[in-house]
Amino acid sequence: MEKNKCVLIVDPFSSGAVFANRVKSLYGYDVIALITNVNLPPAVMATFQQKDYSMVFEYQSHHETVHQIESALGQAPDFIVCGSEPGVLIFDQLCDQWQLLPNLIELSQARRDKHLMQRQLMLDGINYIPHYKSGNLGEILRWCADNPFKEYVIKPVSSFGTEGVFFCKNVSEVGRAFSTLIDTLDYSGCRNTEILIEQKIEGTEYVVDAVSSNGEHFVVNIFKYVKQEVNGVPIYRQMITESLEEHPTLISYIKSVLTSLGIRNGASHNEIIMSATGPVLVESGARMHGGLGPRLVEECNSHSLIDLSLMARISPQEFADKTDACPVLKRYAIEYFLSSADSGTLKAVNIELQCSSLKSYGFTVCKYRTGDYLQKTVDLVTSYGRVVLFNSDKKQLIADAQRIGDLEKTGLLINLQ
Repeated sequence: MEKNKCVLIVDPFSSGAVFANRVKSLYGYDVIALITNVNLPPAVMATFQQKDYSMVFEYQSHHETVHQIESALGQAPDFIVCGSEPGVLIFDQLCDQWQLLPNLIELSQARRDKHLMQRQLMLDGINYIPHYKSGNLGEILRWCADNPFKEYVIKPVSSFGTEGVFFCKNVSEVGRAFSTLIDTLDYSGCRNTEILIEQKIEGTEYVVDAVSSNGEHFVVNIFKYVKQEVNGVPIYRQMITESLEEHPTLISYIKSVLTSLGIRNGASHNEIIMSATGPVLVESGARMHGGLGPRLVEECNSHSLIDLSLMARISPQEFADKTDACPVLKRYAIEYFLSSADSGTLKAVNIELQCSSLKSYGFTVCKYRTGDYLQKTVDLVTSYGRVVLFNSDKKQLIADAQRIGDLEKTGLLINLQ
């Protein structure tokens, strides 16, 4: 009897948690998991579903992990998929080890380190953000003196979810942001021994989600971000679906970026600002869009981001057939990120009660209950929930999102004590 094929999913957190059951339903293959880091934020770790995997491994070292997986399976896995951002580097090493549709291994660090990422674009003559990295505040301030931009962005070199991002208008704010971040641990568990500083680029920010196969890049969907700056920190407020036909420049730009960063096979999640001088990359993740993004795509788009992400790594011919046709939006969506200006114990949670009567209402995601302690929203991970809206009428959709904002401002969604 022929042995069933096996798919290894590296760090199946966040949206990557959906891969296991999708692999089983699409292909009927066995699924195993590799956890590269057990010290991620609790909100991230909680998305892992152990029951979905026939075996779960914890990363030790490259040699030991390869030995453990090959010994357990009797061979290397047949396919490998990256589930989330923290696993990108180890995923790259294992793809290369087993020659399972690897991305360019020599550019692996540039797919995680945001300084190397911008540098690679610069080397390839692609629009990039002026940047500098150092663990020494004096060196960073000298760079500021040599590059007197109107505003700067300070952030960790390899974190995610807008963690540790500060907008700074002067050198004293730069100094405070540097002191806040230096020598702390980021969400990935990496120590911030160096800090990245960049010019703050003005313009509208977009998400461009793509899937690549054999170096050919297929853009699946585009979202527009609406963010709010609170005390020098960017907070996500809304993510809105956009029609691909309206953004040929974004699509052309991101394809050049993906080639530059050596992404040849699999999903990528790209954040781009459309500035006065054209599109410029904020950052790229060599994995599928996290959170609810892929679910929104399935609800609104002719193409599934989840299915295509798996096809590119498991069934490239099926991917080629599926991507003959361009993606089409069937309706629009807004993901509204709920934000709390204060910390405290929840006295009441009224999100669904207040929002479910909206014409565009889709669903609510909120893991908090009455009596739970709620942390003040300072980044994406500390947003306490989402309200998702769907409508074929974009004006109605935007009006309903505005209504949620009004409910939030007047304290009708939650009560703290």
